[in-house]
Amino acid sequence: MKLSPLVVASSLVASAGAASVEGRQYLRHLEAEASQATKYTLAQYRGNFCTGRYVALELTLGMMTQISLPEGRSPEVLCNKLVGDDSGKFVVHSCPGSAATGCPLHCDGCHEDMVKHFAVGQCTDGWMLFEGDVCTADNADCISKNKVDVGLARWCNRWPAPGVPVYKVKDAEELDPPAE
Repeated sequence: MKLSPLVVASSLVASAGAASVEGRQYLRHLEAEASQATKYTLAQYRGNFCTGRYVALELTLGMMTQISLPEGRSPEVLCNKLVGDDSGKFVVHSCPGSAATGCPLHCDGCHEDMVKHFAVGQCTDGWMLFEGDVCTADNADCISKNKVDVGLARWCNRWPAPGVPVYKVKDAEELDPPAE
């Protein structure tokens, strides 16, 4: 049986339309999941007691986020991921990315561990994690958002790797080698 060009064209349009509808439904599903992802703010205060003014970094639970820092800031591309653990606490993973490739899937290569472990609303040496966006226009204590490396990714290549000695013990000959 030979199909007319009109029937073939109608079938193709109907198939394309169905695929397009399915594609749009899938995109709406992804958007809904992203909007349900929990947003957090990591604040770094000027002192150790988490009072007064602070700079903030937006984080999304379970999602690596990429931020391009202002010119002159380091790193140029900042990557952060917030992960929850079984105890209800959170770990911030922060590392530099690149303008060419963006962010890595994880920050396992960064051994900096000063800004890592947080409980929501608990001050930790001048850092505090909040649920939601607390750095709003009517909050005078928040002096900047997503413009400072709050997670200390800039220290990744300066932090010693676990298991690698920082100092080498020298003997007397290495300290004062004999003259030749």
